[in-house]
Amino acid sequence: MLFDLDETLIFDEAVCDHAFKICTLSVTDDAATASSLAVSAAAHARRLWQTLPAVAITYANRIGHSAFEGLWAQYDSSIPSEALLESVIAEYRSQTWVAALEECGLHGDPAQLATLWSTMRSRYPLYPDADELLVRLKKNYKIGIVTNGVQRLQRRKLIGCGLLHWVDAVAISGEVGIGKPERGIFDWIADQLNVPLEHCVMVGDNAARDVQGGINAGIQTVYVERGFKPRTADPTLTVNNLLEILPWLESNA
Repeated sequence: MLFDLDETLIFDEAVCDHAFKICTLSVTDDAATASSLAVSAAAHARRLWQTLPAVAITYANRIGHSAFEGLWAQYDSSIPSEALLESVIAEYRSQTWVAALEECGLHGDPAQLATLWSTMRSRYPLYPDADELLVRLKKNYKIGIVTNGVQRLQRRKLIGCGLLHWVDAVAISGEVGIGKPERGIFDWIADQLNVPLEHCVMVGDNAARDVQGGINAGIQTVYVERGFKPRTADPTLTVNNLLEILPWLESNA
């Protein structure tokens, strides 16, 4: 059983939203103004991300590393594309808040806000259905994580959320050098698990990367409807709760 990480097993969007909320409330006590600042900061983070050096953005897109992850990731300077990201990331983080504060007519310390956002984002809550599913699956299945992103950030999440107890192998696009939806990362994880790829099932919330990636690899797929990403490919099974996977597996045993 292969699982995506962000928004499949651990919360992502909600933790980002919380980080923006706390940062903006540190600037203003007015809830409406804080909300406007949060929206502005998120929008400027996405916009400014696309203005970073083209080679860095091409790399980020290939491994699935996003603008919000750029607001708190740590990079490996031995990887040229990550070294380039590292060289510009402090300014990117600060400029996100410079632009948002200016747009909203507010005053604050952009560097302090960037640091606070990273601190607030460094939390790793599991979806409530994750542990129960994994403890049940562990009895009969090998479990792998297939996640896009830079190595240090994704490892940080895996350690912080406590999932490694259940996991037999981890494929991180920034480590492997190839990301979902390309088939190569699925071949890599199947080899690590010592399981034929055709015996694997891919579970994830991102149809474009997880489901399409599984389809590209020729394996069955489960789309987890978390409400954040559209269904752009046809999975074998769609669930709203991870535990719904269990009866499906039993019926196909």
